[in-house]
Amino acid sequence: MQKKDQFMQISTPEAAPLERHIHVTIPASEVESGVSQRLRNKARSARLPGFRPGKAPMTLIERHYGSDALMETFDHLINERYSQAVRDESLRPVGRPEVQVEKGGRGEDLVFTAVVEVYPEFDPQVPDATVIRKTAEVTDADVDATIDIMRQQRRFYVSAERPAQDEDRVTVDFQGTIDGVPMAGGDVTNYSVVLGSGRLLPDIEQGLLGMSAGEDRTVAVQFPAEYHVAELAGQAAQFHLQVREVAAPQLPEVDAAFALALGIEDGDVAVLRQEVRENLEREAQRISRGQVKAQILDLVVASNHPDLPRQMIGQELERLQKDANAAAGGDLDALARRRVVLGLVLSEIVRREKLRASPAEVTQVIRDMSEQYEDPEQFISWYRSNPEQMEQAEALVLEDKVVAWLLERVKVSDEAVSFNQLIGRAPTGETNAE
Repeated sequence: MQKKDQFMQISTPEAAPLERHIHVTIPASEVESGVSQRLRNKARSARLPGFRPGKAPMTLIERHYGSDALMETFDHLINERYSQAVRDESLRPVGRPEVQVEKGGRGEDLVFTAVVEVYPEFDPQVPDATVIRKTAEVTDADVDATIDIMRQQRRFYVSAERPAQDEDRVTVDFQGTIDGVPMAGGDVTNYSVVLGSGRLLPDIEQGLLGMSAGEDRTVAVQFPAEYHVAELAGQAAQFHLQVREVAAPQLPEVDAAFALALGIEDGDVAVLRQEVRENLEREAQRISRGQVKAQILDLVVASNHPDLPRQMIGQELERLQKDANAAAGGDLDALARRRVVLGLVLSEIVRREKLRASPAEVTQVIRDMSEQYEDPEQFISWYRSNPEQMEQAEALVLEDKVVAWLLERVKVSDEAVSFNQLIGRAPTGETNAE
């Protein structure tokens, strides 16, 4: 227990090392002085029946406003003494205090206890471990694979005089019946579907394979037990299929027209390939930085064990419970504790190292986020209009600065991998880049 003077004591319970119990006694004379001053202030403008403004007798002022003046005085004195304790003891409160008035009234001492959690005092530990930094060189094959994906996204279909096969687009009429009775909504005409896309029930898609334009066929269909239409779930049905057209997929040639469609002004394919390469290189750097950052943060959590404020854990749990993705991820308590540990350690490093986020750095983070939107400037304007979002952007800058600070103090081992391995889609048998 720390005894400041006869009117204030600050103690820390053994069971709650981050709690500070600030016990304060304020003499009755000081309480009365505050009440009297407030009553005099009210008397100057009080409007009471039968009296001109400011002319009502003090006894009547006390009768009407005495309780309010006492409560206002309590609020003022409690806030004043609490703030004084925080300053004098250099406390760093996590949140607002819980205040319990134990005694108080006209002619009595005001006695209260304010209970507040403070941030833990600890030395952040730099992980004694090796971080693996994977790097990838973008090859011509990576550029080719990406352009092939772009071609797939722009595929078109051409009528084919042959039986339908996987990935063909088939235009079909179908009528469904159950025990010979037409199904509600089961009569559809001129419906186009790409075989293998999973848009139709598997039995229907299987029935369409091998059919040609002008051909018809009846297939047996079993609706799944979990089918989204309850009256059809688990039912056996018959579908009569009539194919109108079979169209084979075609990919655009990689030529000037293709490059122009992708925004290359002069249609130069070489310029297109260079832009694709630069985008892949930026993506490789982004993924590599993200992987390093994730390792660093995992090591920080494993290496630091500060006392955790219960209020911070509760707030983090509340946020996680509102996040459907997080709520489905398992142990929310463990995740909340991890986030609190990270927040405490990163904040302490920021405080000790006096790290700052400049306006230019915050702007760049927002600009980077805006690149995925059709109208980046509109996104930037919207983002800047929300103070909470601006705080998040500043936090991202500071987090990256702490990671950079830590990287200077841990061992880093570079590992060359292929681009596919770096992004997690390495083909079977692919080996690390030389």
